[in-house]
Amino acid sequence: MWEELENALAWFKSAPSDWVKSGKQNLAAAAEWIWTVIQGDFADEQTTAQVATGTVISMIPFVDQICDVRDVVANCRKINQDTSNKWAWIGLILTLIGLFPVLGSLAKGCCKILFAYGRKSVFRVGKAALDSNFWKASKPFVEAGIQTLNRHLKTPAVRRALKVAKIANPYKWLAGKVRQVIGKLNAQELTAAFDKVLVAFRYFVDLIKRWGTDAMGSRAGQLLSSVQRIRQMLNSKLDELLGPVIDWLNRLARRLEIEGDLAYRVHVDSVNPHKYQWITPKDEAKLIDDHKPKWVDKTDHLPYQPLSYFRPISGWPNLNPKLKPDEKHPLKDAYLTFHRARNVTVKPGDVLYRVVDPASKDNSICWMRKEEFDKLSRAVNPSDEKLTLRDRWRRRFAVWRQWNRNGEYVTYTVPPGPGLNVWEGPAASQVLEGHSGYVLEGGGIQIVVDPKQLHPEYLSERKATNWGYVDFPGESDEFLGLPKLTNNLNLKSLPDNHSLREEK
Repeated sequence: MWEELENALAWFKSAPSDWVKSGKQNLAAAAEWIWTVIQGDFADEQTTAQVATGTVISMIPFVDQICDVRDVVANCRKINQDTSNKWAWIGLILTLIGLFPVLGSLAKGCCKILFAYGRKSVFRVGKAALDSNFWKASKPFVEAGIQTLNRHLKTPAVRRALKVAKIANPYKWLAGKVRQVIGKLNAQELTAAFDKVLVAFRYFVDLIKRWGTDAMGSRAGQLLSSVQRIRQMLNSKLDELLGPVIDWLNRLARRLEIEGDLAYRVHVDSVNPHKYQWITPKDEAKLIDDHKPKWVDKTDHLPYQPLSYFRPISGWPNLNPKLKPDEKHPLKDAYLTFHRARNVTVKPGDVLYRVVDPASKDNSICWMRKEEFDKLSRAVNPSDEKLTLRDRWRRRFAVWRQWNRNGEYVTYTVPPGPGLNVWEGPAASQVLEGHSGYVLEGGGIQIVVDPKQLHPEYLSERKATNWGYVDFPGESDEFLGLPKLTNNLNLKSLPDNHSLREEK
């Protein structure tokens, strides 16, 4: 047993010279070694390598146990500085949920990385920012945790473990584990995790008292008493604390799902990629002539003339950015998609909708409110009565087949905070490029956003419109060789400092 404990201690800190010189006989030096390790403060001293060790080193007896004691002790020391600071308590909860048995050793090591970065945020971000929006305030730490997780998942030992467990997409698997944790998050599970750590902590304190100096034993006993005091207070704090933690965990699970969609997109539901090709305006004109769809008109009349100019307003997306020749930008000439546009702020909690196909980007510029999406299911004028929902969408929002094949939709819930500054108004009528006389009516109330203001964790999973993916007879419903209902992001249009911006 002692050899195992010695190996565990060596993981965190080199043995004291007195221990080495004594031929491993100086128990006072061993006691000092244990005492130094369990006092380690994750917020100030613990390295990224130590944070990321859970899966690999759990195979070494005692190491994982010392990790748990070390982290809980550090949390309790922070709480004792100010027991009224709810964020210090939330840091403790994030530590304890990393110990839930439902995770298992493989997931525990991975989730500990994410939870460790989450609890770092509660000690390094101002209280006002945490009170305003815990998730937003912790985002830089979450993204750093995702990057560390990415490196961790690439290590040979973890890759072998994933292979043995037959886990093809570790991000979605971890998201599922986080949701399992949410389902188990209650006072009984949290106190059970705390009590398990206390048993180990008492064991280590007993060794320190037996082997160390009286002064060292006294300090260890005092630290144990302070940790036990926090344990006694925990139940009375949980009603206030579980809400923010559950919300944070839900956001984290969604963030992992999106990471999984982007990282493993081409490995699922693969079909022949040559069945789908992007069409040109010429191709679309021929399809219209051959099949005469109800969503397009053969006319020179534009019921909703596009805007002829755009005046930027500070704080709102610039729909006519100044660009160099051939420079690309998602908002280039976006004002031409409007008949009229007004700058509005979408309130936190409001839900926006976007119709997409499997190759479309979730975080693009064109959206609509829920009421506009719901309107597609009913006729708003007599000419709509014979149109399908897909036909109404193409007609009202003036979307050519070459731009978007449809079949799916995604929603975005505006996060807590100041709201989302957007432009809103009737969609302009659109003429098929190079083919005057082919017109999409427009008039649906659309919203245009700056994609850099969209945070992926507030995007929903994709859902089927139930319109199918086919616009013209004879088209295949096997779309592009990509998995259906899988999130797809434009990595260049993500908010700054977002880890998904890293090249996959």
